[in-house]
Formats: sequence, structure tokens, C-alpha cells
Amino acid sequence: MVLTSCQDDDSETDSREFEPSTVMVKTYGSVSTIEMFNLINSYDLEVDNIDNEAYVSALSSDKLDYVKQYFSTKPYINNTTWPVTGYLHYQTNEITIFPRLFNITNLAHQADFLQAMQVLQLTEKGNGHVIIFKVPEGQELRWAQHFRGLDGVEWAELNYYYEVILHNNN
Repeated sequence: MVLTSCQDDDSETDSREFEPSTVMVKTYGSVSTIEMFNLINSYDLEVDNIDNEAYVSALSSDKLDYVKQYFSTKPYINNTTWPVTGYLHYQTNEITIFPRLFNITNLAHQADFLQAMQVLQLTEKGNGHVIIFKVPEGQELRWAQHFRGLDGVEWAELNYYYEVILHNNN
């Protein structure tokens, strides 16, 4: 089994293996969805996906299935591997959802998601967004360093591989 993880990659001589062409960028929780879209739109880079931010709906708690169904038809969310998930918060009974955004450099998809936020009365919880950028191979460290210097970016890292050895204790 091989897992990937972010890790500090300040050293240019780091010999650990990482996923080529991939830089993970985490925004601060204060960065809104619109600001995150402005960030990705300011670069001519592919974005594999964006996740981590949770959204809370002001709709009544009996609308959870409606919210999930609403997103199930969206091409930028409806993914068989990562369908939108959500629950009712155990203390507040608020609808909380966790969309993972795909194909979101498409401006029509961005506009549709912002419209969905209004229709579903969604606000960001403030977890921040994790953006998986695709950069030219061999330029991963340069891009990570660039993103680290931007306002609103909490961290930017390469996606290192780690081998996990499972032991059978039977």
C-alpha cells in the first residue's frame, strides 16, 4: 500500500519521492470561495480538485437530502469516487456538507457553484480550501515556493509518497 502526504519540502536536495506535477496548496480559513476561485483563475494551471472546506446551509434540517441531491447532478461535484457528503451537526442540527470540486477551472462551473451557494443558503465554515494544482514536471518545488509567498496561503507542499508496511498480528 502506498499513501501520499504533504510534508515540509524546503530542502532542494530532498531525495524523497513525490507525485510528479502536483503541488498542494492550503488557503487560510478566512479565504472565501470567491477569493479561492480568483486564486486559481490567476494561473494557467490545471486544478485536479479542491476540497477541505465545509459549508453550512441555513435551510431547515429536513432539507439535507435535497442539498445532496441538488449537487448530485452537477458535473463538477458528481463523481463516483467522491460524491458530495453531508450530515446534520449533532449539536446545532445544521446541514453541513463537504463538496469536492472537480473541473472547477471552468468558469461556468464556478458561476454555477456560487449560484448553488445562494440557492442552498450555504456559507463557508472557515476550514480553508486544499487545492491540488498540476504544474509542469520538474517545476514542483518552484511552484510550491511561489504559492507559499502568496497572501491567503497557509501552506504549499509537494505530495510525497510514503510506503506503509502492514503487519499481520494474527
